[in-house]
Amino acid sequence: MARKTKHQSEETAYLQKISAQPWPEHDLYQSLTVEEDQDRTNVHYEQPAEFFYRITGGEWNTYSCNLWPDDTTTDTQSQEAKLDVLAKQMQLKPGQRVLDVGCGWAGPLVYLSKTYGVEGVGLTLSPTQKQAADARIAAHGANVQVNLRHWEEYEDRAGFDAVYTDEVIVHFHHLGEFFKKVHGLLRPGGLMVNKEVHYTKREYLQLSRGEVFINEIYGFTGNYHTLHEELALVDEAGFELIWHHQIAQEEYRQTLSRWLSNQHANRDRLIELVGKDTYDRFRIYLKLVRAGFNTPAVTIDVVTARKV
Repeated sequence: MARKTKHQSEETAYLQKISAQPWPEHDLYQSLTVEEDQDRTNVHYEQPAEFFYRITGGEWNTYSCNLWPDDTTTDTQSQEAKLDVLAKQMQLKPGQRVLDVGCGWAGPLVYLSKTYGVEGVGLTLSPTQKQAADARIAAHGANVQVNLRHWEEYEDRAGFDAVYTDEVIVHFHHLGEFFKKVHGLLRPGGLMVNKEVHYTKREYLQLSRGEVFINEIYGFTGNYHTLHEELALVDEAGFELIWHHQIAQEEYRQTLSRWLSNQHANRDRLIELVGKDTYDRFRIYLKLVRAGFNTPAVTIDVVTARKV
């Protein structure tokens, strides 16, 4: 039998430590104030941008499922393949105005602005993300602005041709209200595109210990839904559904495998940035998520709807 390396032994010990802990007191769908939501969200995102950059890799650092066509070999190519799909669904044209809710470090918005000639506006709750986003925007000379603002408090009078999210609305408690907000922000005929992970049955929302750990990583902001629940809320908000596409689970498994590889390759620097405990927790988190995409419990969906 092959002997475990020191690194493998450390991971095994950490996983055993997690498993030995009691179940945390925790409820899904917690109704939070804007301030509470920001504080809990930033449990995850208020890490140095370099930490996430080295894990996600590539030029645009998209922190969500990317796509891996047969000729794809780099993180940048996989990120751009996914962003081009979102751009196609938004029917982007030069001069249009686009809102990214949960824009992260603004990689996607900068790419879309430079590639499709659109004006980008982003919303984030993390001061660290905004600082990194502003630096990226300046470096590229992109027509993009990022606001440190919760979607519930964001106001705009100019209107948008498209509004999109990429694995963000799973953290929104008032999802129906969010869709109504987007409806009000869009110009007539404008498009809303949401890419998200959904559970396939309500009974799967009885979270396992591993899923509780993942939710804890995100500050207990889990507001998981099935696809049909989301589509009902889209309809209630006044939208017309025009397209739905399911992404193969293998795309996310490959994305997560690449992130794990990047994390291991940058282990020393990442531990220097955030400490060994945070490094280990993120590694276990990524492995747990990857394991989840070997089950029929979840799907990855892109939903496109029009403001009639």
